Amino acid sequence: MGMKRDKGFIMNKIIEILNLFCSFIREFIAITTGVLIICAVNFSIFNEGDIPKTTLWEILLSSFVTTVVTVIFWKIIDVKKGVAVMVTIGLHYICLCVVMVLFGTKFGWMELNVEGVLMMFLSVAGVYGFSYAVNYILWKRQADAMNQKLKEKYRKGL
Repeated sequence: MGMKRDKGFIMNKIIEILNLFCSFIREFIAITTGVLIICAVNFSIFNEGDIPKTTLWEILLSSFVTTVVTVIFWKIIDVKKGVAVMVTIGLHYICLCVVMVLFGTKFGWMELNVEGVLMMFLSVAGVYGFSYAVNYILWKRQADAMNQKLKEKYRKGL
């Protein structure tokens, strides 16, 4: 009995790790794409020329770190409803803004003044909105597929 339970425990942990990895990849792709879109828009609006190669590596690094922050944040904090969700989203957004202001000043993307910080907060909001929209579409598609499977299962069972 103990061996069987241990295998089940191990399989559950493996599945949990794989789900976390998939979540990380999904977030990383959404965040990186959002940052690239914001960067392209900013370079176009402010007529900055071409995006330097080093900026692409900086985008990947900042996207990786903000993905780590996001996955850890939502893994630790599991809020399901009400005002707590809005407060949690606000805290998460502030965390991401702090991380990006640090990267923005380190990489020379912004000046550390009120205008620079506000622009970074606006850029983070754009990426946050884009990432949320992408994840909503993916979650909705997954929920619809699960509901369809349940309908099929219960139709066959009746």
